[in-house]
Amino acid sequence: MMRADVKRLSEAEVINLDRCYAESDRQQGLSRRSQALLAAAGESGPVMGWYVIRVATNGEKAVEESLSHVGIECWRPMEKRLRKAPHAKRQVVFNVPVFPGYLFVRVINKDATWSGILSLEGVLSVLGGNGGPVMVREAKLLEFKKKLGEKSTDKDVVEAAFPIGAEVLIEQGPFRSFTGVIESVIEEQTATVLVEIFGRSTPVELSLAQITKRD
Repeated sequence: MMRADVKRLSEAEVINLDRCYAESDRQQGLSRRSQALLAAAGESGPVMGWYVIRVATNGEKAVEESLSHVGIECWRPMEKRLRKAPHAKRQVVFNVPVFPGYLFVRVINKDATWSGILSLEGVLSVLGGNGGPVMVREAKLLEFKKKLGEKSTDKDVVEAAFPIGAEVLIEQGPFRSFTGVIESVIEEQTATVLVEIFGRSTPVELSLAQITKRD
């Protein structure tokens, strides 16, 4: 009877656990080293402050979610703007980043913090100078947040873009190239414009996508 050829334990190949973990972590998109560094970056303490990091184009949301997941407080300033909707013939209000490519983070200013944050995919750098990362004063941040909140509704944005009494140019429809004056805005999508037709001011209802405010 033949005996199975079994290697002794002392002759067996050593398994590289670090390599195994690394392969597994790569599948999850984050190495163990990065996980440890990010965990350190998320530590809280009495000397925490707000700093600004630069991220890859259109990567603000993904980086914010990754940092928030490890307990790092982030702020991505957003504001409402009026623009034409894709594949639609009307203007709608969108939330857009105030500073595309940048995020505010509240952390402790130490080497482990920045090593962890910079190890994250999508993070490019930390804003600073010769003295290291520059902290943003809390009072300045609160002042800026208040200013952003002054125009926080769709109605506010539309009224700011098309105030009553503003002169507009009609760019689409049967009254194209005519000018007029905004009399009212209806449901943040339509405006009543007074257009001079045959010597008389006539109210015409137009979508916001059909008109442009004249400077």
